[in-house]
Amino acid sequence: MTQNKVIAAVVGVGALALLVWGLSHMQADRTAGTTQTAAPAVAEAPSGPSAVPTFDVVRVSPDGTAVIAGRAMPGAAVTISDGDRELGTVTADKRGEWVLTPTQALTPGSRTLSLKMKTAEGTEVAADETVTLVVPDAKRDIAGRKQNETGGALAVVTPRQGGSRVLQSPVKTDKSLAVAIDTIDYNRAGAVTVGGDAPAKAEVQLYLDNTLVGHATADLQGRWSITPERLVDPGRYTLRVDQVGADGKVAARAEVTFERQPIADSDSRAVVVVAGNNLWTLARHLYGEGIQYTTIFDANQDQIRDPNLIYPGQIFILPTTAGPAGGGPAGAGGHH
Repeated sequence: MTQNKVIAAVVGVGALALLVWGLSHMQADRTAGTTQTAAPAVAEAPSGPSAVPTFDVVRVSPDGTAVIAGRAMPGAAVTISDGDRELGTVTADKRGEWVLTPTQALTPGSRTLSLKMKTAEGTEVAADETVTLVVPDAKRDIAGRKQNETGGALAVVTPRQGGSRVLQSPVKTDKSLAVAIDTIDYNRAGAVTVGGDAPAKAEVQLYLDNTLVGHATADLQGRWSITPERLVDPGRYTLRVDQVGADGKVAARAEVTFERQPIADSDSRAVVVVAGNNLWTLARHLYGEGIQYTTIFDANQDQIRDPNLIYPGQIFILPTTAGPAGGGPAGAGGHH
């Protein structure tokens, strides 16, 4: 925060609906080969060519049928792999968008999806992100608990730098929330990255137990990510995000309780999912990074807090009167 914009007044002492249509139509389109479809333009979805291939959509229905989509360079051959097995290769269209509908249903279990492209010039480029995908067994949820119906799949994209992003949640999320926390990534050392949603270009502030630990501006898709400088020791914490309006007031507020309680290293499974109250904790081995933990929160009304309340440690942002001030809050994904 810049000195000409912020007064630190401490109070008190103390995924994307890009291709949902594909799930309802893909059964009729199954052929002996991989189906390739042009992605429709959706205003709120990421669009345009990408010099590095990316995942934008991973959707798996209860019967295992899937739609996987993303971006690459126009005309590039894009190959999607499930571990060491290729799911298929498709060609990015003139907008750099690609879509894969695998011809076989995905079997239950956990897997890592990777991505690479070969440009028209013959250059191969690997994605700098992977997707951890968990497909539940019949009449169970992703944590293996029995239930009357097959639960929803979980798809989480994790980049080499920055926080994870949920492409498919096991439960329906409330898209009406003005601001929400949906992921917390952390490792054994206690380095934490918190991510969530807010209106596009909205300014957000993150508090850990009423202490300001970072701020960011949501990107054009409404995604924000904050990596506090401090390490977080094991324990139970309250995380709060405030969306601050142009007038300097809190416009919307969300809060979750977070417990940093790592799963034992002795577990030999590559991916472990543990269910909690309105959350899931995902543990997996990332190459070169050791065990990575991600807590995924159900974005629902339980997160909402009164924006008019004044909290101990709350920081007030003064509205600017002479236009945008230089050196304002860093963009989403920055370290603060």
